[in-house]
Amino acid sequence: MNSIIYLNTTIFLFLAGVHFYWLSGGKWGINAALPTTAQHQLIFNPGKIGTLVVALGLLAFAAITFAHNFHFEIDVPHYLRYGIAIIFLIRTIGDFRYVGIFRKIKHTVFARYDQKYYVPLCAYLALSEFFLAAY
Repeated sequence: MNSIIYLNTTIFLFLAGVHFYWLSGGKWGINAALPTTAQHQLIFNPGKIGTLVVALGLLAFAAITFAHNFHFEIDVPHYLRYGIAIIFLIRTIGDFRYVGIFRKIKHTVFARYDQKYYVPLCAYLALSEFFLAAY
């Protein structure tokens, strides 16, 4: 159980770090991180505020995962842990077009990374966070 907590916390911190890197102007990995149409047009460009919100959200997920399971002085409501799991379950399922397990656009750089890395990671986070919330 503790290994899942440490792993999930590390994953959330790493992902937050990548988003802070992008926020500071870094370009590594950005081409594979944003979904595109079959004609390679960006579906959306989150901008600095969107990237900051995601980075801070991932930091919050790390804190909630770590603090809730080690019973720190802060009282973390169970619904927050279930909320994290639901967010990643929704991301795993996707939008049925560009993102997730049921995406229709399958031959872009993002789609290949989504299939190989992002969907399995999100599915793992969804299942493990459900498990931790129920424990």
